[in-house]
Amino acid sequence: MFVGRKEEGRAVLLSVRAGRGVVLAAPPGYGKTALLRELLPALEAWAPVAWADRVAPFGTFLKDLYRGLWDAGIPVEGVGRGRDFEADFKAWQRRYPGNEEKARSLVKALRRPEGVNPITLVVDDATGVTPSMVPWLVALSEVATLVLAVHPETLRKAGTKRLWMRLDRVDLPPLSPRETRELAEALVARYGVVAEDLEAYLNRVVSLSGGIPGEVERLVRYVSAEDIVRNRDVGTGYAEGLARREERGVALAPLLLVLGGVAIATRVLGLARGEMDLYVMGGVGVAAFVVLAPWLRKVVVAR
Repeated sequence: MFVGRKEEGRAVLLSVRAGRGVVLAAPPGYGKTALLRELLPALEAWAPVAWADRVAPFGTFLKDLYRGLWDAGIPVEGVGRGRDFEADFKAWQRRYPGNEEKARSLVKALRRPEGVNPITLVVDDATGVTPSMVPWLVALSEVATLVLAVHPETLRKAGTKRLWMRLDRVDLPPLSPRETRELAEALVARYGVVAEDLEAYLNRVVSLSGGIPGEVERLVRYVSAEDIVRNRDVGTGYAEGLARREERGVALAPLLLVLGGVAIATRVLGLARGEMDLYVMGGVGVAAFVVLAPWLRKVVVAR
C-alpha cells in the first residue's frame, strides 16, 4: 500500500537521471522500501537496475549484485552468460573466490560505454555499511548510480563520510494528516476492519501513528477498533508489540505440529506392533498436545 511521497520520489528520480547517487534516509517504518518499489519502473525505464536487499554481509551483497547484472544481461569477464543462472554463478565463484576479487570483477563489468546511462544499483538496506566496504562502494559509485536506503544514524558512522559525500540526500518525513488518513482508509478496506464509529476510529489512527506508515499498518492490522477508539494507552509502539507477539505465536505453530505428529505416530506404531506401552504413551502424548498446545501458545504470545 503506497501513499504520498511524490516530492521525495521526484527528488530521487531527478538525481538518478542527472547521474548522481542518492542516499534515502529515514527510520524504520517510514516507507523507504515502499518508495523504492514504487520508483522501480521509472528507474528501469532510464537504465537497467540491479537490486540488493542489504549491503551486509558484503559477500551476500556481491552475490545479489552479480544476480542483478546477470538478469540485465551484463556479462562478467571470464564468465559465460548462458541460460542457467546457477551454472554461471558457480563459474563466477570459481573464477573469483575472494570478496575483493568478486568486487573487482563487478566494478569492471559495470563500466558502460560513453553516452550510455549507467546502471542503477539499489540497496534496500545499507544500514550495515562498514568502513571496510566504503572503498568498494565508492568504486561502484564511479561506474553505477547508487541508491542506498539507510537509517539516519548510519550517516554518522565513523569512516563512512567519504561515501555519503558522493550522494545526494533525500529524507523521508512523516506523512501529512491527509496522506495518513488516505493510507488508513485503504488499509481498513484491505483488512476488512469494522468500526462502530469509523470517523472516530480513523481520526485516532491518524493521531496515534504520528504519520509513520509502518505504524499506521500495525495499528489497523493488529489492534482492535474498540481498543484504538477507547484505550488511551494504545500509542506508538503498542501495535508493533502486538505484531511481534503474534509472530512468536505463529513461529511456535510448526513446533507444536511436529510434537503432535510424533505423538500420533507413536500411538499408531504401538498399535501396529501390538506394544501396549507404546500405544498408551502415544495416547498420552496426543492428549497432552490437545490440552497444552493452546495454553503454551498463549503463554508464548503473552510474553
